[in-house]
Amino acid sequence: MRALIIVLLAASILSCMAKDEATPVQKNSNGSLQSPPNILLIVADDLGYSDLGAYGSEIDTPSIDSLASNGALFSNFYAHANCSPSRTMLFTGIDSHLAGLGAMHGYEGDNQRGIPGYEGHLNQQTVSFAKLLQNSGYQTYMTGKWHLGDTPGSSPKAQGFDRYFAQMKGSPPSGHFNVNGGRKGATRAYLEDGVDRTGMPVPDDFFSSNFYTSKLIEYIDAGQQNASPFFAYLAFSAPHIPVQAPESHIDLYKGRYDKGYDVLRQRRFNKMQELGLIDKNVSLSARAPDVEPWENLTIEDQGIQSRRMEIYAGAIDNLDDNVGRLLDYLRASNQLDNTLILFMSDNGAAGFTGWQSKVLVQRYNNADNSLENLGRDGSMMFYGPGWASASSTPFYLFKRHMSEGGIRVPFIISGPGVEHHATVSREMLTIRDVAPTLLDVAGVRYPAAEFEGRKVLPQTGLSFVRKLQYPEDHTHIHQTTEVFGWELFKRRAVRKGDWKAVLQETPFGTGNWQLYDLSVDPGETHDLAQQEKEKLNEMKVAWKSYAENNNVIISNAPLRWP
Repeated sequence: MRALIIVLLAASILSCMAKDEATPVQKNSNGSLQSPPNILLIVADDLGYSDLGAYGSEIDTPSIDSLASNGALFSNFYAHANCSPSRTMLFTGIDSHLAGLGAMHGYEGDNQRGIPGYEGHLNQQTVSFAKLLQNSGYQTYMTGKWHLGDTPGSSPKAQGFDRYFAQMKGSPPSGHFNVNGGRKGATRAYLEDGVDRTGMPVPDDFFSSNFYTSKLIEYIDAGQQNASPFFAYLAFSAPHIPVQAPESHIDLYKGRYDKGYDVLRQRRFNKMQELGLIDKNVSLSARAPDVEPWENLTIEDQGIQSRRMEIYAGAIDNLDDNVGRLLDYLRASNQLDNTLILFMSDNGAAGFTGWQSKVLVQRYNNADNSLENLGRDGSMMFYGPGWASASSTPFYLFKRHMSEGGIRVPFIISGPGVEHHATVSREMLTIRDVAPTLLDVAGVRYPAAEFEGRKVLPQTGLSFVRKLQYPEDHTHIHQTTEVFGWELFKRRAVRKGDWKAVLQETPFGTGNWQLYDLSVDPGETHDLAQQEKEKLNEMKVAWKSYAENNNVIISNAPLRWP
């Protein structure tokens, strides 16, 4: 078996490392020294749980699906309900309320500002796994969305990347067809190795997913003469708003969605049952409360809605083509077999409402959202809560909500040491588990208490390396007594074992705690708060424990997100 816990780096590298960051020497059973694997981490932005073929989608995603066919697909993997909190936990292995993104930057309440854990960027109590890999001898590259801060201590350079082309903000400031700074002409929206690239000239066929992939290949290729392994982070900004697709993909799905989002939800639900992702006795979640039944729409509105989903599907198809292009490069350069590859989404699908669309159209300079221009340069397209509900199948709601559709995301891992082949794993994992796992893969120890002269918090995620090495191992990484919590925009959720309690405002919730047994009801269709009052009280205690241990401060600002 190809071992995952691997690494020997040159003595010159080891000698310059702090004791608690040292890399242990590992040997094969025959005594020969092993080489550490390359690591490729791919993150899609606002991709829904069921938007990949391997998860039941009709969208053509053969490249990503091939990773699942040759590795492990996880059906019970949790991120957060929004991008920067998720990415904070991804890189640190620590809850976002402790690590600096306890609230979305710019939307903090007065009671959160100035409080440690709510700085709006990765704080000094954290150290990213990229930095630790870099210190252990890895070449480190990233392209795409950063959204973790632009302070000296939170920049890609400070967090461990040798080369980077980073979209610093949450969404492409002027869309996916250029690198401009947005309506205010902001600078430093895009940085390459510390140099401001905002507004740089781009070719006529520029599109973010294509460009970020090409840049990453450029960086990896330039480092091939170096014998050290690489860590590469490809952070697509697609299919985040504005939902756009290049001309090569914008019409690929024309006519495919004319029967509407309700039919699509049911088709995906049926396919997921066929694939073994959900049990036959599971019920499909309720439609989001702000979604009109498809048959109630006018013919004109149905046509506009269908076009929105066609463009969204084209953006995902293009994303998958770029994953395939990167895999082809690694294969042609004889690097693929020694590259551990992880693919995930940062949160659930984006179900923006009509109310917010007006704000966003103004934000993008009164965008041209005519049917002819929809999804092209200059448009500000969002595909809406109806399609986002379909993307979240079989779960309820989507991004920014603590229901399963907002926080449960696709996660696939393939490569050396992954002794799975087309395995569907129902092991519950979280995005906080990725950093400890990748450090484990590289044989790099997390600092015990201090890093570079500053105190750092301990990681709370757990390595799941043994689940990758030993598929037949049925012991769990997380115990059923462990408490998991989520909070953002006043919305809250807590999970313990198979039980989950959720608190969200009307009309998305009741305004009180609701209770669900996820073992039989992952769609959160049957609120058991009244029947299981003792269990509900237990979950409330669990929430209090989570909140106290993780510095959760409920904002005193009005809820500003739909």
